Amino acid sequence: MNFSRRLILRGLGGVTLSFPALTSLLPRAAWSQPMGRRRFAMFVRAGNGIVQNSGGDPERFWPEQTGVLTPEGMRTGVNGTRATAELADYATRLLLIKNVRLQFARNQCGHAEALPQVLTAAQHTGGTGNSPRARGQSIDWRIAQANNAAGAAPLTFMAGPRQTFIAEGLSWSASEMRTPAERSPLNAFMRLTGLASAPPEVQRLVVERRKSVNDFVRDQLREVSGKAQLSSADKRRLTLHLEAVRDTELRMTCDLDPTQAMQVRAISNPESNDVRPEVVRRFMDVAAWAFHCQLNSVVTLQVGDGNDQTQYDINGTRYPRFHWISHRIYSDGASGETIPNAVELHHQIDRLQLRLFKYLLDRLAAYPSAYSPTLLDDCAAVWVNDLGNGPPHAADNTPWIIAGGAGGNLRTGMHLDHQRRTNNLVLNTIASAVGVRKADGTLLDDFGDPSLTRGVMSNVLTVT
Repeated sequence: MNFSRRLILRGLGGVTLSFPALTSLLPRAAWSQPMGRRRFAMFVRAGNGIVQNSGGDPERFWPEQTGVLTPEGMRTGVNGTRATAELADYATRLLLIKNVRLQFARNQCGHAEALPQVLTAAQHTGGTGNSPRARGQSIDWRIAQANNAAGAAPLTFMAGPRQTFIAEGLSWSASEMRTPAERSPLNAFMRLTGLASAPPEVQRLVVERRKSVNDFVRDQLREVSGKAQLSSADKRRLTLHLEAVRDTELRMTCDLDPTQAMQVRAISNPESNDVRPEVVRRFMDVAAWAFHCQLNSVVTLQVGDGNDQTQYDINGTRYPRFHWISHRIYSDGASGETIPNAVELHHQIDRLQLRLFKYLLDRLAAYPSAYSPTLLDDCAAVWVNDLGNGPPHAADNTPWIIAGGAGGNLRTGMHLDHQRRTNNLVLNTIASAVGVRKADGTLLDDFGDPSLTRGVMSNVLTVT
């Protein structure tokens, strides 16, 4: 067996299992090669703005002061009432960046025009209703072109309905070329393991939980695990990896009725309103697993449709549509009956969204890394909202949260005010931190529309 950084076992029925780096099995020369270390990026988008000191709302999102972050400081006093308190456990591994501007003004629909700008920093085609399209590539594609195997596209996920006023709009392969998003976590998992093209009987065995992907590569697993030179750290890494495979399988399939197994649809209907947070978590499971297996270097996850219409269940209460709450009225428009306590309801949804993001951080932190304490430390995990507030849905004060440090390339543990500078500077910084460079080998500083000021956030980058 040829041991390389990317060890892929192939078993019966086309099933594949990709391993994390097992350093003790690699020839010494392999570690001097420039592509030895992998860094990853995931972008999680929420919609409808946040409750911050903007548009007449009180401040309910950010810590009271900019500067250094500590777990205790994020949990205590007034900061404990802010939405970002949900992330206090990761304070030293966070960058909180407020007041980031999406440059290109809203003319028709803030949702439809802001969403295509989030990861492109590009102008849009304009038009009415839900028609605007990005006039540029999104940063996930730029990262994939630099860090993925040749021709491998980024993973593009969406927790939300296919038939809606504004559907996916986060990932763009090129100008006006929207990337279709996968709605089923189980389908995504099956494609990554080769199960999607496996014979029906193989699929059925996994989906009905009578077999694991691990079982189809058992002979190769024995050969790997029996190597005398396998270090104790790699033995632990291998054990955790195999447990994670089975754990991910169970999470994907636990709600499937065996009679529906061949429909390979997670949670019966992953587009349903009632399972939205669960689908978000399952996509995060798949993303963390894909990073751990080095199957892809970048993932986007759009939570909800463009103007998120989800009715969230919080503390046993079914909320009105989130978009209505963000308008503070029972309407998608400018007039309607007032929703009682709408600001508080919006704040509770903000907290839910950050609890979901924390789930991602927990999953990434659970995986050991060959290069860092955990997989999270190899990542730039990003949470962003494409609008800054409820009314009036402004896009000049959007929130960005980056977790993980990208293998030491980002300074963390800070809360920063971006002072309404544009989002291309944040995108340049993230991409540069995970290893993207211009043709001349310098940091990426020119992503997005050419009219925008070039640069990176040099105060947070540790590389030049």
